[in-house]
Amino acid sequence: MVTVRKQDLTGEIARPSQTGLRSVWQWRPLASMTPAMVADVLRRAAMGDAHDFLIAADDIREKDLHYRAVLQTRALAVAGLPVDIQPWDDSAKAKRAADLVQDVLRDGDYSRIIAHLMDAVAKGYAVAEIIWETAGGVWYPREIVPREAHWFAFDRDTGRLLRLVDGSAEGAGIPPYRMIVHAPPLSAGIPLLGGVARSALWAWVFKSYAMRDWARFCELFGQPIRVGKYHQGASPDDVAVLKQAAFSLGSDAAAVIPQEMALELIESGSKSASADLYHTLIDYLDRQVSKAVLGQTMTTDDGSSLAQARVHAEVRADILRADARAMAATLTRDLIAPIVRLNVGEDAPLPIPHPARGRAGGHGGAGRSGRQAHPGRAAGAAVVGAEKFGIPAAAAGEAVLVPAQSGQTGLNPTGEPLANRMANRAATSGSPMAVSAFEATKHSADGAPDALDELAGEALADWEAQLAPAADSLQALLDEAAARGASAAELIDILAQHLPEMNIDALAERLTRAVRGAAGRCAWPASRAGEW
Repeated sequence: MVTVRKQDLTGEIARPSQTGLRSVWQWRPLASMTPAMVADVLRRAAMGDAHDFLIAADDIREKDLHYRAVLQTRALAVAGLPVDIQPWDDSAKAKRAADLVQDVLRDGDYSRIIAHLMDAVAKGYAVAEIIWETAGGVWYPREIVPREAHWFAFDRDTGRLLRLVDGSAEGAGIPPYRMIVHAPPLSAGIPLLGGVARSALWAWVFKSYAMRDWARFCELFGQPIRVGKYHQGASPDDVAVLKQAAFSLGSDAAAVIPQEMALELIESGSKSASADLYHTLIDYLDRQVSKAVLGQTMTTDDGSSLAQARVHAEVRADILRADARAMAATLTRDLIAPIVRLNVGEDAPLPIPHPARGRAGGHGGAGRSGRQAHPGRAAGAAVVGAEKFGIPAAAAGEAVLVPAQSGQTGLNPTGEPLANRMANRAATSGSPMAVSAFEATKHSADGAPDALDELAGEALADWEAQLAPAADSLQALLDEAAARGASAAELIDILAQHLPEMNIDALAERLTRAVRGAAGRCAWPASRAGEW
């Protein structure tokens, strides 16, 4: 049981100041980092002194546009998820606690706080301070203020208990219910060793060297070499004039020299191979950063195939689900639990936050969900669909979308079969071809097989024998690929290479006979030959 003094809940305990230890204006001495500086910063952070590491993590996020983009992508993916608060059970206390939390969260913009807390992905942890207020006997967060990570430190014993930096060796203790501390399980060990900025620092220092050399290369070889020629009897003043003209020609594109002197522009040779070297190195480092932050590269870089893009999108969706679970656990522990404990009681069941994680993958599954819905599972499908896509539940008597019944598209109040409706429309449209095409299926709803049903039955009578050669060849390829541990990308390449060689002669012959049979049974009447 947590002992809380109500007088400790109001006021700011990590308030910044201009001259104190917690200033929003931070001098960054790590503007140009070397590999030796990176090693020293990471070594001191592993020993508990993380101030310079946290500053450097902010510094590279400001300078490296790719690193900033992938971090922002991961953070905003979680911040954009709608959160639904559900009671723990059907008891009165559980429902009261859920209603209270919903009312509190409804009044604030918590996506901004979640985006700040996702900075823990880079640094290992992120902190926001809760400033409480009471009205009518109800305690609620008046404001949740993002705080800088380097204003805090962890205890020396466990490396997990957060303390406020105050100039002392251990730091000041933090009262209960005052801080939201997000430290997702990014890796095993203490939070300070889990941030991806530890890896991104190495990528950035080598990338900064490559970009600096590339800029020098462009400056050196981006313009032609200017060569001035003076005659043997030229005076020092004449040589100085020619030299000044050569330098001025690079920036001003104009120069004035005596008639006896010559100024030539010599184009540099092909340097594309050298330029590609810098680009390749920088692109490689960016891909490694994408893997560290997003788990894949194809949502940020060029992809090679749709199948691989889907696999990479699933990887990103897995990371998003893990981030959503970690954020839900943090908010439950540090925000929802204090709201409930201060207002409902220590024994009240805590509400459960449910982020609508299905929205991360877009709404591409909506069509499949609708097509697979079954009338007998209508209620269950509606609940699952609402949870997956973040759709609010329909009120009593409110119109809802329902899946189309078999043989129907669109509204059909009379229950008339689809084939009959289409044939009737064709008959009134003045198109003899449409009438002939739909006449064979007009009475298919009566249960008696029509000509097309008979053709389909004949074509499918021996489908297993027709597909056997191709199926056996495909199974052999799959078994061979599985035996040597081929990846999904390799399997796709194998199939693309061998599919044209598969034996489908029997299937092709059967389809040809079926087409000819259909043409014979659905022949155009000779008496209406002129209507074509």
